[in-house]
Amino acid sequence: MKVFILGMGHVGKALAQRLRGEGHQVVGTTTTPGKVAELEKVADEIAVLKGSETDKVVAAAAGCDAVIVTVAPNVKNTRTIEERHVHYHDVLVKSCHSAASACDRVIFCSSFSTYGDGGEGVEPITELTPTSNHEEPSSKYYQEAEREVLGKSGGCVLRFPDMYGAPGDMDFPQRVKMSHEYFGGKTIFGPDAPLYAIHFEDVVESIHHALTHGLSGLYNVCDNDNLPYTNKEVFDAICDEEGLEKLTFVNQIKAPNRKISAQKLYETGYRVKHGDPNAAVVQRARARA
Repeated sequence: MKVFILGMGHVGKALAQRLRGEGHQVVGTTTTPGKVAELEKVADEIAVLKGSETDKVVAAAAGCDAVIVTVAPNVKNTRTIEERHVHYHDVLVKSCHSAASACDRVIFCSSFSTYGDGGEGVEPITELTPTSNHEEPSSKYYQEAEREVLGKSGGCVLRFPDMYGAPGDMDFPQRVKMSHEYFGGKTIFGPDAPLYAIHFEDVVESIHHALTHGLSGLYNVCDNDNLPYTNKEVFDAICDEEGLEKLTFVNQIKAPNRKISAQKLYETGYRVKHGDPNAAVVQRARARA
């Protein structure tokens, strides 16, 4: 199989290395010419292009059996709401449009942000739960990008929570400290949403699973067997352990307010291997109380 990976960050590189090890041919992309030599160690070919450059994407993906879109917005380019609209549209929607123009088989890494707070109800959130936050840039443009992909006969969308564990990523205590150092002890999230997170390795595994099992359609990707602790439970416990003042939750970014079901994906044989990364800190805080 010849696979085109649009976006060679941590996920793209790890996926490329695994696919090549299995005997597949991999074409990857970067926007930075200086990274080509490094990326050629894990891919057979590297194309220098932006996902928004449809003609270049179509040409580079010629002859590929599948296109995998792992691009993600850069927070450095989203200082204002206007910048967020432009950047999210360019990175997400245009990239998926290019991918869909290049191949019928497209896999896109999307986000739980499409659900907003999940709306009313107590039943688990599934792939049939209506999306919301239709004007918030992250949610809006992830949804538009999904439509580009799902319009193809072989389109597959994997919705993920926040990722952790990639090389060089901040752990959760570091994220809390950053909120104190740069954001005045405030966090943009709400207190009561379960803090879903997925390990980098489980992200790579889910994409590989979707590709090799020929999955199409929409799938939630998370631990289907356990409900994580809430933002407040986790962040309060981290602050207590680190000797920090508790964070203030300003609730600007809506997150699903109850269990998210990944049963649809689990029924295909996929399972996450890493549990809740924040369970231990909450349990230690409760033991001290």
